[in-house]
Amino acid sequence: MKTSKLFLSALFCLTLITSCSDDDDPEAVLEEELITNVTLTFVNDADATDIVVMTSVAPDGQDGASIEDVTGSFTAGATYALTLSILNAEDPNDPEDVLNEDIIKEADEHFFTYAVSGGINLTMSRDGDDIDGADSNKLGVNTTWVAGAVSTGNVQIKLIHLPEGADDSDEFGSVTGGSEDLNITFTSVEIQ
Repeated sequence: MKTSKLFLSALFCLTLITSCSDDDDPEAVLEEELITNVTLTFVNDADATDIVVMTSVAPDGQDGASIEDVTGSFTAGATYALTLSILNAEDPNDPEDVLNEDIIKEADEHFFTYAVSGGINLTMSRDGDDIDGADSNKLGVNTTWVAGAVSTGNVQIKLIHLPEGADDSDEFGSVTGGSEDLNITFTSVEIQ
């Protein structure tokens, strides 16, 4: 009798152990990156003191309320290199560099699109050193901008997560699907 109780106890324990395999663990859910601060810094290739800075600050993330600001004006006929800064500054003493730590590391899951509107005469080209994965589209982190004739208008930047149909043949970029990690429009941008 004792032997059968021990046998049944051992069988029960063995069943319990084998039923709790790692396959039953739920997959970890990746949280969406919190983006609080976005800065676009345009520096004139011929004059490093000619700088245009566009900033967007959204303490609760870019899908909440934000404040946009544009400092400086583009110079007609000049060429500018764009530098992006995308941060999670939820902890201002230790901001997280979302651009380098998340977006570029997962380039195959991201794509930047840009647009100009309102009559501003800006053109853009994507530089070829930031490729977003198997489809070999240029991610859009490294870009060059040329200011045309004197004008005023808007500049928009979008970061698309899991883009479908990403296409960099139009230098500003386009997608047919995915979700927006950020969508910012800077208004009253000037070329003088």
